[in-house]
Amino acid sequence: MAAKFPNGTVFAISTTLAAAVAITAISNADPGVATTATPPEAGDILVLASGWPLLNNRIVRADAPTANGFTLEGVDTSSLKSFAAGAGAGSYMLAGSWVNLSQVTDSSSSGGDQQYASWQYMEDPTGRQQQRPTFKNAKSIALTQDYDPELPWYAAMQAADGGDPVVLRATLPGGDQLYYLAYASFDGDPTLDLNKNMSNKSTFSLISPATRYQAA
Repeated sequence: MAAKFPNGTVFAISTTLAAAVAITAISNADPGVATTATPPEAGDILVLASGWPLLNNRIVRADAPTANGFTLEGVDTSSLKSFAAGAGAGSYMLAGSWVNLSQVTDSSSSGGDQQYASWQYMEDPTGRQQQRPTFKNAKSIALTQDYDPELPWYAAMQAADGGDPVVLRATLPGGDQLYYLAYASFDGDPTLDLNKNMSNKSTFSLISPATRYQAA
C-alpha cells in the first residue's frame, strides 16, 4: 500500500514523429516481437499502428533490437482471443525532440466515465431496470502553466495546437513514466486575473490508454 503525491512530476511533449516504418508481423508472445527491416534502438518511444485494435495507436518502448526486429517492452500479445494470429502487422513512428512543459501550476483530467445501456422487460411486474456497460467517455488532460512566451514549450505548444497527434510524457517523482498519444490544444493568450500569475492552458485529448513504464 502506498500514498503518493504527484508533486515533482515533469511533463514533456514530442515535437516530432518520424515517418512510418513498416512492421510485417508481430508475434503472439509475452512480450510480443515485431518484425521489421528497420529496427529502432533500444529505449526508443514508438507510436504503433497495428491490425490489432488493442495495440493500434498505442505507445510502446522498443527493447532488444535485432537485425530484423525488436521487442515491444511490457506488451503481452500472447492471447489469441485478443490478438488474432497473423493480424498484427502495421508500422511504427519514432517520437522525438522532447520539450519539457515547465511552470505547470495545475493538472486535471476528465472523462473516462462508464456509460450504460438500460432496459426493462414488459413481463417483469416489478418494473426492475437492468443495465449493461457500453463505452467510456473520451478522456483528456489539462495543464495550466505560468505564461512565458520566451520558454521553448510555448512555441512547441503553438505548433502542436490543432495539428497531428503528439506524445505526452509524464515522469513521476519515483521515475515511472506515463505516455499518452493525444491531440493537443493550446490557448496562447494569457489569463488576466487581478493579483494572479498570468497563465496558459493546454488540453490533451487522449487517443488511446496510457502506457506506463517503471523506473529503471
